[in-house]
Amino acid sequence: MPKNSDIRIKEAVCSFEPITFRCPVKFGGRIVSKSYLINVEVVVETKSGKQATGLGSMPVGNVWAWPSEKVSPDEAEKAMMVFGERACDLATLFPEHSDPIDIVYHISGEYAHLGKIIPQEMKLAESMPELAELVAASPLDAAIHDGFGRVNHVNSYNALSKQFIHEDLSSYLDEQFKGEYLDQYTLREPKPRMPLYHLVGALDPLTAADITKRINDKLPETLPEWINFNGLTHLKIKLNGDDLDWDVNRVLAVEQVAAEAQAKRGCTEWVYST
Repeated sequence: MPKNSDIRIKEAVCSFEPITFRCPVKFGGRIVSKSYLINVEVVVETKSGKQATGLGSMPVGNVWAWPSEKVSPDEAEKAMMVFGERACDLATLFPEHSDPIDIVYHISGEYAHLGKIIPQEMKLAESMPELAELVAASPLDAAIHDGFGRVNHVNSYNALSKQFIHEDLSSYLDEQFKGEYLDQYTLREPKPRMPLYHLVGALDPLTAADITKRINDKLPETLPEWINFNGLTHLKIKLNGDDLDWDVNRVLAVEQVAAEAQAKRGCTEWVYST
Protein backbone atom coordinates (compact mmCIF):
# COMPACT_ATOMS: atom_id res chain seq x y z
CA MET A 1 0.00 0.00 0.00
CA PRO A 2 1.46 3.41 -0.95
CA LYS A 3 2.76 5.65 1.82
CA ASN A 4 2.84 9.44 1.89
CA SER A 5 6.56 9.23 2.61
CA ASP A 6 7.31 7.32 -0.62
CA ILE A 7 9.80 8.87 -3.01
CA ARG A 8 11.03 8.47 -6.55
CA ILE A 9 14.43 9.45 -7.90
CA LYS A 10 14.18 12.50 -10.15
CA GLU A 11 17.93 12.80 -10.69
CA ALA A 12 21.09 10.98 -9.64
CA VAL A 13 24.48 12.48 -10.45
CA CYS A 14 27.80 10.75 -9.89
CA SER A 15 31.09 12.64 -9.64
CA PHE A 16 34.64 11.75 -8.67
CA GLU A 17 36.95 13.54 -6.26
CA PRO A 18 40.68 12.76 -6.40
CA ILE A 19 42.31 12.15 -3.01
CA THR A 20 46.08 12.10 -2.40
CA PHE A 21 47.12 10.27 0.75
CA ARG A 22 49.39 11.88 3.33
CA CYS A 23 51.69 8.88 2.92
CA PRO A 24 51.43 5.57 1.04
CA VAL A 25 49.51 2.72 2.63
CA LYS A 26 50.09 -0.94 1.88
CA PHE A 27 47.68 -3.79 2.38
CA GLY A 28 46.98 -6.95 0.45
CA GLY A 29 50.48 -6.67 -0.98
CA ARG A 30 49.68 -3.44 -2.84
CA ILE A 31 50.84 0.11 -2.25
CA VAL A 32 48.30 2.91 -2.60
CA SER A 33 49.14 6.61 -2.51
CA LYS A 34 46.01 8.11 -4.09
CA SER A 35 42.43 7.23 -4.86
CA TYR A 36 39.06 8.70 -5.74
CA LEU A 37 35.89 9.34 -3.81
CA ILE A 38 32.68 8.39 -5.56
CA ASN A 39 30.27 11.20 -4.68
CA VAL A 40 26.57 10.87 -5.50
CA GLU A 41 23.87 13.53 -5.31
CA VAL A 42 20.23 12.54 -5.79
CA VAL A 43 17.07 14.61 -6.03
CA VAL A 44 14.06 12.78 -4.62
CA GLU A 45 10.39 13.70 -4.85
CA THR A 46 7.27 12.59 -2.98
CA LYS A 47 3.91 12.09 -4.65
CA SER A 48 2.83 15.44 -3.24
CA GLY A 49 5.69 17.12 -5.09
CA LYS A 50 8.03 17.80 -2.16
CA GLN A 51 11.69 17.52 -3.14
CA ALA A 52 15.01 17.15 -1.32
CA THR A 53 18.63 16.44 -2.16
CA GLY A 54 20.50 13.50 -0.69
CA LEU A 55 24.26 12.97 -0.64
CA GLY A 56 26.44 9.86 -0.45
CA SER A 57 30.19 9.27 -0.69
CA MET A 58 32.60 6.33 -0.66
CA PRO A 59 36.24 5.71 -1.62
CA VAL A 60 36.52 3.54 -4.73
CA GLY A 61 38.39 0.95 -2.63
CA ASN A 62 39.33 -1.25 -5.57
CA VAL A 63 42.49 -2.56 -3.89
CA TRP A 64 40.47 -4.42 -1.26
CA ALA A 65 37.15 -4.77 -3.11
CA TRP A 66 38.68 -6.19 -6.29
CA PRO A 67 42.08 -7.80 -5.62
CA SER A 68 43.04 -9.55 -8.83
CA GLU A 69 45.92 -11.17 -10.63
CA LYS A 70 44.20 -10.62 -13.98
CA VAL A 71 42.98 -7.02 -13.73
CA SER A 72 45.34 -4.17 -12.81
CA PRO A 73 44.43 -1.81 -9.93
CA ASP A 74 44.01 1.08 -12.39
CA GLU A 75 41.67 -0.99 -14.56
CA ALA A 76 39.64 -2.13 -11.56
CA GLU A 77 39.41 1.43 -10.27
CA LYS A 78 38.16 2.74 -13.62
CA ALA A 79 35.62 -0.08 -13.97
CA MET A 80 34.21 0.60 -10.50
CA MET A 81 33.89 4.31 -11.31
CA VAL A 82 31.96 3.45 -14.48
CA PHE A 83 29.79 1.10 -12.41
CA GLY A 84 28.98 3.95 -10.03
CA GLU A 85 27.83 6.08 -12.96
CA ARG A 86 25.72 3.30 -14.45
CA ALA A 87 24.09 2.59 -11.09
CA CYS A 88 22.99 6.23 -10.97
CA ASP A 89 21.56 5.86 -14.47
CA LEU A 90 19.52 2.88 -13.25
CA ALA A 91 18.19 4.94 -10.34
CA THR A 92 16.90 7.70 -12.60
CA LEU A 93 15.15 5.14 -14.80
CA PHE A 94 13.32 3.51 -11.89
CA PRO A 95 9.78 4.88 -12.33
CA GLU A 96 8.00 4.03 -9.09
CA HIS A 97 7.51 5.81 -5.78
CA SER A 98 8.62 3.64 -2.87
CA ASP A 99 10.93 3.48 0.16
CA PRO A 100 14.76 3.48 -0.11
CA ILE A 101 15.18 -0.23 0.67
CA ASP A 102 12.65 -1.26 -1.96
CA ILE A 103 14.10 1.11 -4.59
CA VAL A 104 17.67 -0.09 -4.06
CA TYR A 105 16.53 -3.72 -3.97
CA HIS A 106 15.01 -3.40 -7.44
CA ILE A 107 17.91 -1.38 -8.86
CA SER A 108 20.46 -3.87 -7.50
CA GLY A 109 18.82 -6.62 -9.50
CA GLU A 110 20.80 -5.24 -12.45
CA TYR A 111 24.15 -5.08 -10.66
CA ALA A 112 25.31 -8.57 -11.62
CA HIS A 113 24.59 -7.78 -15.28
CA LEU A 114 26.50 -4.50 -15.06
CA GLY A 115 29.35 -6.32 -13.34
CA LYS A 116 29.74 -8.48 -16.44
CA ILE A 117 28.97 -5.93 -19.17
CA ILE A 118 31.34 -3.17 -18.01
CA PRO A 119 34.46 -5.40 -17.88
CA GLN A 120 33.48 -6.79 -21.30
CA GLU A 121 33.23 -3.27 -22.72
CA MET A 122 36.63 -2.45 -21.21
CA LYS A 123 38.05 -5.77 -22.46
CA LEU A 124 39.08 -6.85 -18.97
CA ALA A 125 40.08 -10.42 -18.21
CA GLU A 126 37.40 -11.08 -15.58
CA SER A 127 34.01 -9.92 -14.36
CA MET A 128 33.63 -7.55 -11.44
CA PRO A 129 33.33 -9.24 -8.02
CA GLU A 130 30.07 -8.70 -6.17
CA LEU A 131 31.88 -6.85 -3.39
CA ALA A 132 33.26 -4.32 -5.89
CA GLU A 133 29.77 -3.84 -7.33
CA LEU A 134 28.32 -3.11 -3.88
CA VAL A 135 31.13 -0.74 -2.94
CA ALA A 136 30.75 1.24 -6.18
CA ALA A 137 26.97 1.47 -5.71
CA SER A 138 27.05 2.26 -1.99
CA PRO A 139 27.21 6.08 -2.40
CA LEU A 140 23.96 5.90 -4.37
CA ASP A 141 22.38 3.77 -1.64
CA ALA A 142 23.47 6.26 1.02
CA ALA A 143 22.29 9.27 -1.02
CA ILE A 144 18.81 7.75 -1.49
CA HIS A 145 18.44 7.14 2.25
CA ASP A 146 19.72 10.65 2.96
CA GLY A 147 17.27 12.22 0.52
CA PHE A 148 14.41 10.14 1.93
CA GLY A 149 15.14 11.36 5.43
CA ARG A 150 15.49 14.97 4.35
CA VAL A 151 12.28 15.13 2.32
CA ASN A 152 10.35 13.52 5.20
CA HIS A 153 12.09 15.60 7.89
CA VAL A 154 13.26 12.53 9.79
CA ASN A 155 16.63 11.05 10.70
CA SER A 156 17.31 8.42 8.03
CA TYR A 157 18.10 5.83 10.70
CA ASN A 158 14.68 6.47 12.22
CA ALA A 159 13.01 5.91 8.85
CA LEU A 160 13.64 2.15 8.74
CA SER A 161 10.47 1.10 10.56
CA LYS A 162 7.11 -0.23 9.39
CA GLN A 163 5.86 3.35 9.36
CA PHE A 164 8.10 4.11 6.35
CA ILE A 165 9.16 0.74 4.88
CA HIS A 166 6.75 -1.36 2.80
CA GLU A 167 8.12 -4.88 3.22
CA ASP A 168 9.49 -6.60 6.30
CA LEU A 169 12.93 -8.22 6.20
CA SER A 170 11.54 -11.64 5.27
CA SER A 171 10.87 -10.25 1.78
CA TYR A 172 14.61 -9.75 1.30
CA LEU A 173 16.06 -12.46 3.57
CA ASP A 174 13.99 -15.41 4.82
CA GLU A 175 11.06 -16.28 7.08
CA GLN A 176 13.17 -15.95 10.22
CA PHE A 177 12.78 -12.20 9.80
CA LYS A 178 9.02 -12.10 9.26
CA GLY A 179 7.50 -9.05 10.92
CA GLU A 180 10.91 -7.47 11.55
CA TYR A 181 12.27 -4.23 10.13
CA LEU A 182 15.75 -2.71 10.07
CA ASP A 183 14.92 -0.27 12.86
CA GLN A 184 15.15 -3.25 15.23
CA TYR A 185 18.82 -3.66 14.31
CA THR A 186 19.94 -0.03 14.38
CA LEU A 187 20.38 2.40 17.25
CA ARG A 188 17.84 5.16 17.76
CA GLU A 189 20.42 7.49 19.32
CA PRO A 190 24.12 7.85 18.51
CA LYS A 191 26.54 6.54 21.11
CA PRO A 192 28.28 9.34 23.04
CA ARG A 193 31.67 7.64 22.62
CA MET A 194 33.11 4.96 20.35
CA PRO A 195 36.65 3.59 20.05
CA LEU A 196 38.79 4.93 17.24
CA TYR A 197 40.33 2.20 15.10
CA HIS A 198 43.82 3.07 13.86
CA LEU A 199 44.98 1.28 10.73
CA VAL A 200 48.59 0.08 10.87
CA GLY A 201 49.56 -0.37 7.22
CA ALA A 202 52.31 -2.70 6.07
CA LEU A 203 54.47 0.34 5.25
CA ASP A 204 53.67 2.36 8.36
CA PRO A 205 56.71 3.14 10.53
CA LEU A 206 56.44 1.50 13.93
CA THR A 207 59.39 3.38 15.44
CA ALA A 208 61.63 6.30 14.52
CA ALA A 209 64.18 3.80 13.18
CA ASP A 210 61.71 2.96 10.38
CA ILE A 211 61.60 6.55 9.11
CA THR A 212 64.04 7.63 6.39
CA LYS A 213 62.72 11.19 6.22
CA ARG A 214 60.03 12.68 8.41
CA ILE A 215 57.00 14.37 6.85
CA ASN A 216 57.14 17.06 9.56
CA ASP A 217 53.56 18.27 9.17
CA LYS A 218 52.91 18.39 12.94
CA LEU A 219 51.04 15.09 12.90
CA PRO A 220 52.31 11.83 14.46
CA GLU A 221 54.33 9.46 12.29
CA THR A 222 55.28 6.43 14.40
CA LEU A 223 52.88 4.05 16.13
CA PRO A 224 53.74 5.21 19.68
CA GLU A 225 53.23 8.82 18.59
CA TRP A 226 49.77 7.96 17.25
CA ILE A 227 48.88 5.97 20.37
CA ASN A 228 49.71 8.93 22.58
CA PHE A 229 48.13 11.48 20.24
CA ASN A 230 44.74 9.74 19.99
CA GLY A 231 44.78 7.59 23.13
CA LEU A 232 44.43 4.53 20.90
CA THR A 233 43.12 1.22 22.23
CA HIS A 234 42.01 -0.36 18.92
CA LEU A 235 44.56 -1.22 16.22
CA LYS A 236 43.78 -2.73 12.81
CA ILE A 237 46.87 -4.40 11.36
CA LYS A 238 47.06 -4.72 7.56
CA LEU A 239 49.31 -7.53 6.36
CA ASN A 240 50.81 -8.61 3.04
CA GLY A 241 48.90 -11.87 2.86
CA ASP A 242 51.45 -13.64 0.67
CA ASP A 243 54.30 -14.13 3.14
CA LEU A 244 53.30 -15.88 6.36
CA ASP A 245 56.64 -15.34 8.12
CA TRP A 246 56.57 -11.61 7.36
CA ASP A 247 52.97 -11.31 8.52
CA VAL A 248 53.65 -13.15 11.80
CA ASN A 249 56.75 -11.06 12.51
CA ARG A 250 54.83 -7.88 11.70
CA VAL A 251 52.09 -8.72 14.19
CA LEU A 252 54.70 -9.48 16.86
CA ALA A 253 56.54 -6.23 16.14
CA VAL A 254 53.32 -4.20 16.36
CA GLU A 255 52.48 -5.85 19.69
CA GLN A 256 55.94 -5.14 21.11
CA VAL A 257 55.87 -1.48 20.13
CA ALA A 258 52.24 -1.01 21.18
CA ALA A 259 52.78 -2.72 24.54
CA GLU A 260 55.67 -0.40 25.38
CA ALA A 261 53.67 2.69 24.38
CA GLN A 262 50.55 1.60 26.27
CA ALA A 263 52.57 0.80 29.41
CA LYS A 264 54.08 4.29 29.41
CA ARG A 265 50.61 5.87 29.42
CA GLY A 266 49.19 3.41 31.97
CA CYS A 267 46.88 1.55 29.59
CA THR A 268 46.43 -2.14 30.43
CA GLU A 269 43.93 -3.24 27.77
CA TRP A 270 43.87 -2.82 23.99
CA VAL A 271 42.66 -4.89 21.05
CA TYR A 272 43.69 -5.81 17.52
CA SER A 273 41.91 -6.74 14.31
CA THR A 274 43.20 -7.54 10.82
